[in-house]
Amino acid sequence: MEREDDVQLIRKILSGDDAAFNALVQKYQKSVHALVHRKISDFHYAEEITQDTFLQAYKKLSTLKDPNRFAGWLYAIANRFCIAWMRRQRPAMQPLDDTPAKAIDNLTYDRYVSKQFESEAIERRYEIVEELLKKLPKRERTVMVLHYLDEMPTKKISTFLGVSVNTVVSQLHRARKRLKADQELLIQEFLDSIQITDLEVCDARWKLIADTFSEAEAKKRICAEIETLLRIHPETPEVLNTAYWGYRHLPGGVANVPNSLFDKMLQYPKTEIYLSALLGLAARSEDVCQKWNYYQRVTDAFTISDAPELSWYLLAYEVMLWLAEADRSLASDGSLDELIDGFLKTHLAMCKETQQWFGWAYTEAVKYRLKFNNRLDKAYETLDRAEIRLGETEEQKWLVEHNGGSVEEAYKKIARLRAEIYFRQERWQETYDGLVANAPDYLESLSERFCEDTINYFYMLGRSAEVIGDWETARRYYTDAHFPPTPHTEARTGLKRIYNQIERRSTDTFKAFLKEAEVQYRIREDTDREKIRQRLITSRLNRKAPGFRLETLQGETYTLSAMSGKVVLLDIGSSRTRVHNRQIPEVKIAYERFSKVDDVVILGINDDITTHQVRKYLDEHPVPWPILLDPHGAVRKAYQIIGIPRAILIDKAGNWQYSCGDLDPISGQPLIWMIEALLSD
Repeated sequence: MEREDDVQLIRKILSGDDAAFNALVQKYQKSVHALVHRKISDFHYAEEITQDTFLQAYKKLSTLKDPNRFAGWLYAIANRFCIAWMRRQRPAMQPLDDTPAKAIDNLTYDRYVSKQFESEAIERRYEIVEELLKKLPKRERTVMVLHYLDEMPTKKISTFLGVSVNTVVSQLHRARKRLKADQELLIQEFLDSIQITDLEVCDARWKLIADTFSEAEAKKRICAEIETLLRIHPETPEVLNTAYWGYRHLPGGVANVPNSLFDKMLQYPKTEIYLSALLGLAARSEDVCQKWNYYQRVTDAFTISDAPELSWYLLAYEVMLWLAEADRSLASDGSLDELIDGFLKTHLAMCKETQQWFGWAYTEAVKYRLKFNNRLDKAYETLDRAEIRLGETEEQKWLVEHNGGSVEEAYKKIARLRAEIYFRQERWQETYDGLVANAPDYLESLSERFCEDTINYFYMLGRSAEVIGDWETARRYYTDAHFPPTPHTEARTGLKRIYNQIERRSTDTFKAFLKEAEVQYRIREDTDREKIRQRLITSRLNRKAPGFRLETLQGETYTLSAMSGKVVLLDIGSSRTRVHNRQIPEVKIAYERFSKVDDVVILGINDDITTHQVRKYLDEHPVPWPILLDPHGAVRKAYQIIGIPRAILIDKAGNWQYSCGDLDPISGQPLIWMIEALLSD
């Protein structure tokens, strides 16, 4: 019940209910303070870190992937603040024996609270101003920002935008009319007060500029202001970090950062900006060897205990393993062994920090050893450790309560990986028995049914059945591995061997053998698809769909309320995600299927990108359905979406029924199934 309460509170917070956040603070404040105090042994600083923790949680709540894991996520934030605090501590430069300790504590704490309140006030004011500006249509918002942020007179704005003075005056008038007097005053006061000398609001200013202006204009303004910032400020790590993220607000992200800034950031080893510089250089490098070297510098420069951000440190190990998988010449067997060991240690630390089940780290490490066929003896040891750990009460609690997993399925996953090691060692009977006894639930979804792991599972069953002499079983599983949309590369060769083993008439050809096998496979596949369809369409959310009011590039306004009585598909994505580009053909199939059905509306929502980027994106990926602009991600937040792309299905009564992520290329399914189910209501 406690986890359900957290989920309900988080939904309310994401909908704008600050009182719900106060309830979460009251619920966890004592436990967070106790955790922090145990780690740093200073009561007053523990109070400060506790405040920092909740402030950070409030800002980043929309990034929490699973609200059920809020407690572990919150404690992980607190733990990171503790580590950062302990790193910052230095011996005093002069004795303070004559000053009472309590007076020092009180003075430090009072200064902290004063600064914290000031910082929080600035952040909160910006959030309010941002929300108010969102209410304005883009043209009115641009004029308002130019008028107050740049202090431009109407004549200069008209020249800048290429419209008449009367148009500017009219748009300002309409914007003011939409806002209350005190709201306009708040916008005016805040935008007037933003100065690039104030590091705390630089990020807010540059984000506003990036959201408001064209790519070229935003780049011109932000780059000029960053240069001014670096000229008038001492080049401290804080200033360099502000400049770095200012460049990253621009389209193209890290590609905008000049090498000179990276050079300055690299002068501060063992710091967050040092880590950011190496990761930024790696991200924009097109040379694989150079990219590898940057990530290797990350793993060499830090340890698990002193990495400024453990998740980014773990990412460095992961990317190096991905690079080695693509180009095996990058690492020797010995280097790979060390790399996988480092990945496992870091992943285990990350699991502990975020209260994930440790089995996740163990099994991922084993998968890499299997991919590289590297030290399978260590893979056995790792699985043994995973199994022992899974028998512990704490591990099971983390798996079930914080990760929504199943202990039984976790044991099966470990057993399947052990069977895969047997497969590599050609222990065929043990392979076959282990795979059959621990089959995955591949009928959970179309993605699971046709994913690489499932197809590989079928192939290993086919190969082990063949070697132990069970031809018919081998034939079936080789068939299941050969005929899916993405077949296993060796399954056809396996079928050829089976064809040569079985008794047949001299007139039977391999082509006829394959044709018969395919017919049998299609029957099984159709049965599997129907089971998946039934599971999918009966699992509904039945929630009231949050409304929205958004515009297209052409200025047309769309609201959810205007589509009452129709089935609505929202394709929420971004030009920044290549996964979304893969999803477009699937949405097109659904669009073609229902384009002449009056009761179906398909809309695209481009999330958190500028108008210029949307236009460029649509030139490259033209679509027949309307694309709505959502530069602040309001729809994503309202529907609690973390990863995009995402498809949202709303029924005729305005209820949110289905939500699905990355769609694999399977003939427009499952979108068509879901729309058909909603039409039949």
